[in-house]
Amino acid sequence: MKADAIIFDKDGTLLEFDRFWVKVSIKAIELVMKKLQVKENLEDEILRAIGVNDGVCDVNSVLSKGTYFQIGQEFCKVLNSHGYEFSLDLVTKEVINAYNESQVVGEVVATTQNLVGILKKLKEQGKRLAIVTTDNEHVTNVCLEKLGVYGLFDAIYTDDGKTPTKPNPSCAYAFCKKFNLSLEKVVMVGDTLTDVKFAQNAGIKVIGLAKNEQNKKVLQDRADVIINDLSALPEILG
Repeated sequence: MKADAIIFDKDGTLLEFDRFWVKVSIKAIELVMKKLQVKENLEDEILRAIGVNDGVCDVNSVLSKGTYFQIGQEFCKVLNSHGYEFSLDLVTKEVINAYNESQVVGEVVATTQNLVGILKKLKEQGKRLAIVTTDNEHVTNVCLEKLGVYGLFDAIYTDDGKTPTKPNPSCAYAFCKKFNLSLEKVVMVGDTLTDVKFAQNAGIKVIGLAKNEQNKKVLQDRADVIINDLSALPEILG
């Protein structure tokens, strides 16, 4: 599979998802409840609503593949079910603020050994690299800096409230236009069905990263290629 450029998902693809986002979510729930003066302990219920059970996030959950607005919707549903009449706009605003504030508690760990070396190897092969994530710019940049890979990407597309998020293909088109790339020579690398749908909508190939059996079952027969570690990319795409 030859490629001139690679678009990466961030969470679950470059960054170990649970070790960052479960901890961040627990802290964010605490902050939202405090801000809204909710006295009941709704942590477990909200965690389940966003897709976390026993410290593990479902790969198809809203936390795994949704936007902050969609996460806010789940918070709001739980609160409403307990008789609270907060507006969705208010809850979403507090959710975004809480997640931004809580990112400091997340553990930033790469999904593979020598992530920097793998990305540098791809750059040495002449490939353009991009990230398309439903996370916001602030948290994305902090995570990439901690991983030591921020400067290796030619373009980074985040949820800025204006740009359509995955699986809308607009970011893939913008990336291709910016660097005069052909869609036939661009590959998406991600770990969720949202990444697969994004690639299909854009008309580009997709490599699924499946680090466990659950991910493999989800991505099987949907991705063009499935790998269990990013270290395989330089050879596959070389």
